[in-house]
Amino acid sequence: MLEHALDSLPADERRMVGEHLRARVISDLKGTHDGAKQIAKDNHNAEYRTMDGVGEMTASIDSRSYHYWAQKEPGCWSDPKFNKEYLRDNPEARVKSKSGKIQVGYTGDGFMRYRTGRKVKVY
Repeated sequence: MLEHALDSLPADERRMVGEHLRARVISDLKGTHDGAKQIAKDNHNAEYRTMDGVGEMTASIDSRSYHYWAQKEPGCWSDPKFNKEYLRDNPEARVKSKSGKIQVGYTGDGFMRYRTGRKVKVY
């Protein structure tokens, strides 16, 4: 449909429309890249904790990237293989995650005394 509409335009207008569309695609890609870099900058020093019932946060993904891939490959975000490949190709999307759990009752190096006969390790 778009191809038919473009073919019906005069040559000089077709060229102008093509240049505009190319510029818009490049602008969108640059915006996506800049958004990912901003997220990486925001997440660089932040630590995220796990949430009961939700789990561990592994990535922070720019909305443009999310919707681009969801439109290009529907259902891709629920595929663990896709997520692994996305994080491999976009390491800036990874976030640091820290457990908030405390283990009690173990003995060994690196544990702190909690009470008599008990030691605690905080992760």
